[in-house]
Amino acid sequence: MVLILNLNIKELQNFYNQSGLGLFCKKNINELIQDNKKFLIRKSHEREIIIGYGFPIPFIKKLVKKNSEYLCLMPKNQGALFWPTNKNKTLLVEQTRWPVESEISDIVMISHGLENCENPHMLLEEAWRILLPEGHLLIIVPNRTGFWARSDLTPFGFGRPFSISQLSKILIEHKFSIINANACLLMPPTKRKFFLRSYHYLDKFFSRYTSKVLGGVLVILAKKQIHQANTLKISDSIKVPLEILDGLIKPRPKPLPKDRY
Repeated sequence: MVLILNLNIKELQNFYNQSGLGLFCKKNINELIQDNKKFLIRKSHEREIIIGYGFPIPFIKKLVKKNSEYLCLMPKNQGALFWPTNKNKTLLVEQTRWPVESEISDIVMISHGLENCENPHMLLEEAWRILLPEGHLLIIVPNRTGFWARSDLTPFGFGRPFSISQLSKILIEHKFSIINANACLLMPPTKRKFFLRSYHYLDKFFSRYTSKVLGGVLVILAKKQIHQANTLKISDSIKVPLEILDGLIKPRPKPLPKDRY
């Protein structure tokens, strides 16, 4: 286990609600989430369940529809808050033990969660567990090779950042296939309002011509995969001897031909 230093719930809330830099982050990241919605197979008539982990409040509403049910799980080392004000949808949980049934969620969103988790492998196992087969995982994580992971002006400068290749490797290890990988926040973080006014347009411009490697934040969409060959052991599937081996296990007398008598 590795001890990870991360922000508490109040610091995260203040960043996204009160700072110009936080509002800039929320706008740009939500635009990438909007772009990813075209890859999601949405149910038009059935109830859809969305589970968020970490601090998904600034982004989860982008995925919610009229027939959606959603819940935000927040780790105890970060803290939780009552949200939304009309009906609470948050729950304080252990990092890698979620009080949620298996195979219940259509979409799992992890924001400010993977980089701040002491055991990211167990966290992804938990996400895989609660997802329905072919369910989607959306991860928002600081980019190891970007500017934002090197500055403590934002929450993305805390915890363990990931490069695209590192995140791809760990997702594949935990039986997720990557559908789309993108990055935003290419400009270095700053608190100066003069620069923030033009940052959004500059970020959109450079995202067309610059490598994703320079993006401050990665937004990765993946799908849960079911591999029977890897998850099912022969000993689990064979509970009784096979008929073809019965003669070797316990010899049986062969019936005599009918025309013998």
